Amino acid sequence: MVKYKWTLLSTAFVLVLAAIFLLQGTKDAGATGDLSDPFLDPYALSLAHRHAGVGSETAAEKSVAIRLEWPEGEPQAGMPSKLSLSIAGGGGKPIDAFDITNEKLLHLIVVSEDLQHFQHVHPEYKGGGVFELPVTFPASGKFKLYADFVPTGLNELTRTGLVTVSGTAAGSAVLKPSEMLEASVDGMKVKLEFSDELAPQTQMSMTYTFTDEKTGDPITDLELYLGAVGHVVAIDQTTEQFIHIHPLNWASSGPQAVFGAAFPVSGMYKVWGQFQRNGKTFVVPFVIKV
Repeated sequence: MVKYKWTLLSTAFVLVLAAIFLLQGTKDAGATGDLSDPFLDPYALSLAHRHAGVGSETAAEKSVAIRLEWPEGEPQAGMPSKLSLSIAGGGGKPIDAFDITNEKLLHLIVVSEDLQHFQHVHPEYKGGGVFELPVTFPASGKFKLYADFVPTGLNELTRTGLVTVSGTAAGSAVLKPSEMLEASVDGMKVKLEFSDELAPQTQMSMTYTFTDEKTGDPITDLELYLGAVGHVVAIDQTTEQFIHIHPLNWASSGPQAVFGAAFPVSGMYKVWGQFQRNGKTFVVPFVIKV
């Protein structure tokens, strides 16, 4: 379980960072692009950190647990496997009412132990606290599942589960920091920048900038993905630290997507940025050292 869970950031910090963003947008609109967007949401900064674990939860929230079952047999690599995920509260009583968050009742993040494989999927709610979907694991080995959901009347929760996928064993990749925080995706250049030195428990902004790979022109036709310009998931090399980060300028269409972030402990993290353009969702992964 995660050892640290962040509380809401202070109002003062939110206002200061928001003022900086807005001043930047006024001073140099060409450089900051969507930072002067009227949809800039400073309050989103206080919602940016979603960690697995129960360190700061109420008694009712601490009682909430998930159970993973594979009713059609244990999963095998490369084959669809039906997952049944059930959620219960105190005394094992099923929780049957959930609030929508980012357009879905439940977000499920599936990653391999070596962080080489990543999926963000959305099980279908069947009622009685049970969600189902088929999951295809691309490789054998151990996978960790992170479920994000909001039981009605409670705060957003994250719960985790483990599964071992059978199949021909493949060697685990060694996690190394990305040499450059730039990537080429579908004719775009995507660049990631941080506003401060990567150190634990340091509040900072992280900005993705999108330009045309050939012309260098800014990309301004990003589409909303799950109700926002993008989403970011960061998981550390131990898979114990999990952060689900939402954008400050949620309604922007580019050329920038800006997030507020703080990494709880030192170590290496894999960071997956998730965005959408031309009806296609794409994922931009980087490895950073905090």
